[in-house]
Amino acid sequence: MKEIKGIKHIKESFGTKQVRYGGYAALITLAVIAGLILLNLIIGQFSPQVDMTANRLFSLSEQSLQVVDQIKAPVNIYGLWQPGQENTEVTEVIDLYLARNGNFHFQTIDPDKNPGFLVKYDKDKKGISRGSVIVEGAKGFRVIGPSDMYDYTATQSGGYNRTGVAIERRFTSALLFVGTGETPVVYEISGHDEVPLANLAMQDTVERENYSLKSLNLITSDVPNDASALILNAPKSDISRAEADRILKYLDGGGRLLVLADYRVRDLSMLNEVLASYGVRLDYGIIIENDSSYTAGQIFMEVPDFIEHDITKPLTEKDSPVVLPYSMGISELSTKRRTVKLYPLMVSSRNSWLRTDLNEGSVVRIASDIPGPVTIGMAVMDPEYIQGSEKQVRIAVIASGSLLEPINVFQQIPGNLDLFMNSLTWLEDRPEALSVRSKSLFLLPLRLNGLQMIIFGGIFILIIPLGFFVSGLVTWLKRRHL
Repeated sequence: MKEIKGIKHIKESFGTKQVRYGGYAALITLAVIAGLILLNLIIGQFSPQVDMTANRLFSLSEQSLQVVDQIKAPVNIYGLWQPGQENTEVTEVIDLYLARNGNFHFQTIDPDKNPGFLVKYDKDKKGISRGSVIVEGAKGFRVIGPSDMYDYTATQSGGYNRTGVAIERRFTSALLFVGTGETPVVYEISGHDEVPLANLAMQDTVERENYSLKSLNLITSDVPNDASALILNAPKSDISRAEADRILKYLDGGGRLLVLADYRVRDLSMLNEVLASYGVRLDYGIIIENDSSYTAGQIFMEVPDFIEHDITKPLTEKDSPVVLPYSMGISELSTKRRTVKLYPLMVSSRNSWLRTDLNEGSVVRIASDIPGPVTIGMAVMDPEYIQGSEKQVRIAVIASGSLLEPINVFQQIPGNLDLFMNSLTWLEDRPEALSVRSKSLFLLPLRLNGLQMIIFGGIFILIIPLGFFVSGLVTWLKRRHL
C-alpha cells in the first residue's frame, strides 16, 4: 500500500506549478539544443567563413581582389614545403586567391626531393629557403621567402616579435610584377647627412613592393631619366641652390617627390623655395599636443587625425595608428598657381600648438606659439586633372623626419611604414596596390580623454552591475512564490 500511495503522489506532483514550469524549461532547452545541432549540420554543408578579426587577417582587400580579377593568363604558385609541414596561414591565403580566379594554380613541391626544380628560380645562386612560395606568371616570377610573410621587430633579449602578417601584401605585389614585369626606379637623395633607408630596414620593404631603390647625389649629377620618384628623407641640412634647380627641373617635367622634413634643421629656405613653387611651406617648430587622446604617451608624440585621401584612407579603414614624433607644421601659401591642388593629410588636435621658440621649456601655451590644429602632412597635384599624355606633378610632404625611426630602440610603428609606402605608391599612381598593406598586430594603448573615461567608468562600474542586480532581483521576486 505504501508503494501504491507513493506512485499516486508522484503522479499528482506532475500537476504542480513547479513541475510544469520545470518541464516547460526542459522542453525549451531541448528544442534550442536540437535547433543548434540542426543549424550546425546545415552550415557545415556550405562551409561559410566570416572574418571577424579587427584587421581582416583572413580576407583579401578590395585592392587585391581588383588585381586578381585582372589576371587573364595562368599564374602558377609553388609552395616549398615537405609533406605535412605546410604553413597553414599561407595556404589559407592562397586558397582565397584560388577561389577568386580560375587562372591560379597551386602546387606543393618538396625542395629536398626536387632540387633541380629550384635552379630556374635561384637567380642569385644563394639558394631558396624551405617554406618559400614562388609566384610565376607570363612576365616573370617572384620568390617570397618565409620571413617575408611577416613583419618583425627586435626585442631587448636579441630575439624578434612578430608585429604584422604580410602574406596578402607580398602575394598581391608579386602578382603586379608577374603581370607587368616592370620595376619603377626610386632615387633616394643623399649628401645632407640623411639616414639611408637601408639603415632603417626600408631597403627590402621598398624593393618587395616592386620598386628599385638607388642613391642619388644631386650636387654632382642631374636626375636620371629613369627616375619615377625622388625621396628626401629627413636631411640634416638644407639643399643647395644647384640641387633645388635640378629638383624643380625634374618636377616641371611631371616628376614625383616625397619629402620627410626634420625639425632639427631650422633653415630650410632652399627646400621651402622648391615647395613654394607648388603652394606649400614648412613651418619650423615642434607640435605640442595637449589632448592625451592624440598622443602616444608624450606631448611630442603626435597621433594625428587623418583627412580623407587616397594615402590615408587605407590607414583609416584598418584603424592603423600613426605616431609622428617631433612634428613640424605645414602651411598652404595664399599665392599659388591655379592649376595646383593641395590636399591636407593629417592634422593635430584643436588643443595643440606649434612651438616656434624651442628654447622655451614651458608646457603651457605661450604668445609665440601657433594654435592648432596644425597640418602635418600635405599632398600636392599639378594639374589636378590630366588629359591624355599631359604630365602631372605629385608631391607628398610629411613634417616628421622621425617617421621611419623606431619609436624605441626595438620597435617601429607599422602604421608609419604604411604611411610612407602609401605616399610612395600614390606618387607612382598605383591605386591597385595602395591599400594592400601588412595586417598589423601592433596595438597602441587605449587612448581616452577625460569625458570618455567618465562615460566608460559609469557604464562598467555602475550601469552594468546595476543591470545584473535588478535583473536578478526581478527574477527572484517572480519565482519566490512558485
